[in-house]
Amino acid sequence: MLLARSQTIDLHAHTRYSDGALGVDELLQHASEHGVMTLAITDHDSIGAHRELATRQASLPCEVITGLEISTQFGNREIHIVGLNVDIANSTLNEFVAGQQSYRRERLMAFANKLEQIGHTGIVDAVSALSAEAVTRTHLAQILVQRGIVPDANRAFKRYIGRKARAYVKAQWPSIEQAVAVIQAAGGVAVLAHPGRYQLSRKQLTELLEYFAAMGGNGVELSYPNIDPQFARWITEKALNLGLKGSQGADFHDPRWQWVKPGYFPDLPQAITPVWQDFASLSTR
Repeated sequence: MLLARSQTIDLHAHTRYSDGALGVDELLQHASEHGVMTLAITDHDSIGAHRELATRQASLPCEVITGLEISTQFGNREIHIVGLNVDIANSTLNEFVAGQQSYRRERLMAFANKLEQIGHTGIVDAVSALSAEAVTRTHLAQILVQRGIVPDANRAFKRYIGRKARAYVKAQWPSIEQAVAVIQAAGGVAVLAHPGRYQLSRKQLTELLEYFAAMGGNGVELSYPNIDPQFARWITEKALNLGLKGSQGADFHDPRWQWVKPGYFPDLPQAITPVWQDFASLSTR
């Protein structure tokens, strides 16, 4: 694996507005303590953290880039597109996010109903009580652990809520084209998140990258925790050939995950243009 180093710019992190473990202030403080000077909060289908911050007058421990992470469909795979530097007041973005959040609750309730049908009572009420703005299967896994149905989240996915598991509900996410259009309508840049985590072959990844670029995508995450060095070289070359820029981020969720820390990932390859070069606040770095 490529050596992780402390980076000052981290463009992928989550709060309790989606499936992160920390509140907004806690996340910013935690990131700052790890040397991050600029952090993009990219909650799943949520800009709630940025709405909260927009009401603040006090200075923050680190600079914040507006963002979100949108779930999309590519064939039978769920692909995540990160939107960075978006205008959170944009009506197209807000309407889209509201629709995604509504669908997420509907789908998680469908999971809950299946779980109750196979004998695990109380799941529907537990899902109904979730306070996150954008609920995810991670929340459901936590419910299953808390109720003693499984010993850990991994077992929850394997036995009940992962693909091919007993209570799985197939997703119907929007297309990559839709996600890119929404992000760009809000003045942001669209980045393909963690391309090495989709369990796709090189051929399939090439098709994904080509499609993403053809749909107007702007960049690819080329630096994140545990990215394989050989894969990093290959994906960087593909990005360069397609005119895509490079992004970086820890995809931080929880301080208890010792293998993921804000700002800790390899350097962005020098050959690639950073996706943040046009962000006004970062253009001089």
